[in-house]
Amino acid sequence: MRGPLSLATLGVATLCVLLVTASAGAETFDDFRGLWVSRFEYNEDSTVDIQNKINNAADLGITDVFWQVRGKADAYYFSNHETPAQGWQQNIDPLQVAINQAQQRGVKLHAWLNTMPLWRDSAAPSDPNHIFYNSDPSFRVTDINGNVETLVNGSSSFSGSYARVNHVLPEVQTHLNNVASDLATNYDVDGIHLDYIRWLGPGGGSSEGFRPDWDYLPHDPYSHQLYFDETGLDASDGSTFGKREAYRTWVQGRVTDLVASVGQTVDAAEVTEGREIKLSAAVWNNPTTAERDYLQDYRTWLQQDLLDIAVPMVYLSQSNRGLMSGFLDDIFDAETNTDISIGLGSYLHTGGSSGGVSETISQMQQVYDDGRADSLTFFSYNSLLNGSSLSNDRRDAVVAWYDSLVAVDPPGPGGNLAPEATLITGFDAPGDEGYFASSITAGGQTTIDGSSSADQTDTMQHEGIGSQLLDINATGDWTLRHLSGGAAPDGNLSLSAEGSIGFWLKTDTPGLTVQIAVDDPGSADRGELKNVIADGEWRLYEWDLDDDSQWSGWVSGDGVITGPMLTIDSIFLYGSGDAEVYLDTVAHNPSGSLLAPALPGDYDSDGDIDADDYGVWRASYGEAGEGLAADGNADGVVDAADFTVWRDAAANAAASRAVPEPTSLGLFFLAALCRHAGRR
Repeated sequence: MRGPLSLATLGVATLCVLLVTASAGAETFDDFRGLWVSRFEYNEDSTVDIQNKINNAADLGITDVFWQVRGKADAYYFSNHETPAQGWQQNIDPLQVAINQAQQRGVKLHAWLNTMPLWRDSAAPSDPNHIFYNSDPSFRVTDINGNVETLVNGSSSFSGSYARVNHVLPEVQTHLNNVASDLATNYDVDGIHLDYIRWLGPGGGSSEGFRPDWDYLPHDPYSHQLYFDETGLDASDGSTFGKREAYRTWVQGRVTDLVASVGQTVDAAEVTEGREIKLSAAVWNNPTTAERDYLQDYRTWLQQDLLDIAVPMVYLSQSNRGLMSGFLDDIFDAETNTDISIGLGSYLHTGGSSGGVSETISQMQQVYDDGRADSLTFFSYNSLLNGSSLSNDRRDAVVAWYDSLVAVDPPGPGGNLAPEATLITGFDAPGDEGYFASSITAGGQTTIDGSSSADQTDTMQHEGIGSQLLDINATGDWTLRHLSGGAAPDGNLSLSAEGSIGFWLKTDTPGLTVQIAVDDPGSADRGELKNVIADGEWRLYEWDLDDDSQWSGWVSGDGVITGPMLTIDSIFLYGSGDAEVYLDTVAHNPSGSLLAPALPGDYDSDGDIDADDYGVWRASYGEAGEGLAADGNADGVVDAADFTVWRDAAANAAASRAVPEPTSLGLFFLAALCRHAGRR
């Protein structure tokens, strides 16, 4: 669910939540791999071609396909509200074929809608039932001079692009919501994906700071009356910039209203259909330009969590790749619970000066190293899977890149230290940095600047009252070998060579990797490299001493922990540029993981029972297997019984803090559910 819910609606959602089968959320970068498949890339009259498109995407490792079903207010499916796409023979239902094949291959399919476009062709629609011909009211846009947007050489007389709907009209918004509802309730889609959910122009050459020209905004009497009824202002009065800007801002707000209403429609379909349906949107490459040029205020959409997934179209070639960092900063400036999948324009990366395959991989790596995006989505199918030598090379390189992520073991959740573990260094005693008291620059392989430091702090801690802040100053790539006990076995705590060893880190600095080095005891081995999560949360990085695959030889080492005893030599960190990293709870557990077993109902292993645990349960409802985080009764399936475990544990946790009145206890659960209403 998105946005705030009334208590009445929340009551219905609470009753129905046990019926909702939700897939696991994207918890790591490669859990969601998106691909757009446009209407120009599949044959709507060929079952075999559609099945091949889905199979090829699945073989690539794509998890989520955005399958275009609406191009210009028409339908590539059997619609109850719009006319069939011209040229489609209607002998098969291409959307249903795609859904069936996607389900068979374990791929999620999102119905992709061009939202604002009304028509674009050499002639007007041949079907008189097309909404292009709607009257009372007309769905078309009228300019300030009374001219209705027409087609010139197949394109809009106003913008040179698609002729578009007048989205400010409630009848238009109702129609678009009916289209979304039809798809969500009559087809087993995994999502509704809005594209062209913006004003289509003109605006780029406007004399008013690139804001869309006031002359070409909706200026029919009905639109003007709606504006007057809401604001008391006259939309026909463009005598000052302020008056023109006020109307533009209102027109912009109606785009946001449309997004919000489609979200409510999709939420309602979730309840009636008893399954999860994601709402996503393709948005401009940065929210500043989106709002200024296209009246697409998606910064507000993010802040209000109107979407489940936002896909900024960061389509950059080799020549303008330098814009990437600024776009990412602008996108992630908004606080949001919305998943953000960066859309890459791999179609731009042709051979020669365009960079080819290497440019695609470089941009993938840049987004990944930045550390803020949830995932990537590729535009589009043909750039990866059209069978050309370039697309084949790109396909293979993309698969190899994702495989390299899987090969690096991701760290586990934050959590707390297992009670049976041995705390080696906790940085809690004032002035005592334990075994990590050596200068941060003392390690022989360290390449950071001499001004770097490692100092105890009491302002941040994983457990206890302190931690160690590693303040790293460097230009370019660097290595830090942070010594334990001077890297001498005699200066360290001797540990049995079994179980797990590791520590917790916390950082906002993206692009870091980490590994531990141990003396075993006459040789030295290092744990496999792990990516450091730059989310400002405490994260556990541990290595299994009994698993040879997690170790490699270092100094006279063979990559096998032979023991029977060992000591920590150092912690290796790698990065580029300045970094700040907090280190705490260096520990060893001879019996297993450093992570404390979760409390009943503590499904995110953070040591308390709250709404976040409910979110984990909801995201994995219906999953079966071993070791599922939300399998509270350990029966191998996440189901209603595990909700009961959380509910009872949450009630007990609330009671232990202060025994509430019945109303207060009810509000506790309502608050828990409300907290997760903004994100599924």
